[in-house]
Amino acid sequence: MLADNAEELLALVFLGIIGFSMAAQVLLRTVFHAPLSWPEELSQFLFVWASAFGAIGAAKRLGLVKLGVVADNLPASLRKIFDVLVLIAILALLAVLGWKGWQLTLRTSFSAATLPITWAWAYAAAPAVSILMALRLVQLQLFNYRFIFIETAFGHKPAVTEVLEADK
Repeated sequence: MLADNAEELLALVFLGIIGFSMAAQVLLRTVFHAPLSWPEELSQFLFVWASAFGAIGAAKRLGLVKLGVVADNLPASLRKIFDVLVLIAILALLAVLGWKGWQLTLRTSFSAATLPITWAWAYAAAPAVSILMALRLVQLQLFNYRFIFIETAFGHKPAVTEVLEADK
């Protein structure tokens, strides 16, 4: 179950760090009049990565934009072909996002104002999310892998289960 939810768990950790560092920043600034210089910038970096990992979680749950009106009106044989064509289109867009993100990452050398890293670390989220999302979508749609989502531990049935059951 941890492997199936790795991206969401990382996003959760990053959001927790953002919350903690920003709360500490507010406390230090308002109560002690001693603000820190780095929490806002750290939050920006981590928010980019948390959003990227969250997008992968949405893709695994079939939460991306669907062409349901078109797909629902197709016969079963054409629907499989349609689903593969949509997957190919998404993979092509992810390839462009990954390639352009990688080029931007390599060209970026300016440092963050308060952290000892460059902004390339934020831009590196684009190629990383492209690769991971492509792998997860192929895993889900081509290999029919059924993820065990963390929500099921709390008795919640993810919407993706209902969608996949309706496709049968």
